[in-house]
Amino acid sequence: MSEITVEATETGRDAYRVVPDPDDPIILQLDSKLCRVLDISAEGFSISRDIVEEGRRYAFSLDLPTSRLPLSGYVDVSASRDQSTLLCHFANLPGDDEEAVHHYVLVRQKEAIRSLRLRGGTSVL
Repeated sequence: MSEITVEATETGRDAYRVVPDPDDPIILQLDSKLCRVLDISAEGFSISRDIVEEGRRYAFSLDLPTSRLPLSGYVDVSASRDQSTLLCHFANLPGDDEEAVHHYVLVRQKEAIRSLRLRGGTSVL
C-alpha cells in the first residue's frame, strides 16, 4: 500500500509520514524488541501501543532499506490521535541520520506518487 499523510506537528512544521513498503520493511529494534513501523517521518515513527509505554524514552536501532548502516539513538514516546498506536519522536538524532530518514521518506513519497499515477489516481500533497 502506498500512503502519504501530512500532519502539522507541535512545532508548527509539517511532517510527511509514509508507510513502509511491506516487501522491503524497516527493521526496528526498540528496547531490544523487534517492532513493526506503521509509518515514519523525519520527526519519528508510529508503532503499536502494546510494545512500549507512553511518556518514556527508549533506545532504538532502525535499519532503513535505503541506508547502508542502521541508525541508532533514542525516541520519546507519546500518545497519538489513534488509540491503538503510539508516536516515537526522535531525540537529538545526528544530522547524518536525520538525512538518511529524510531520504527514505522522499523515496517512499516518490514510490507512492508513481503508484497513484499508474492506477490513474491523483495525489494531494
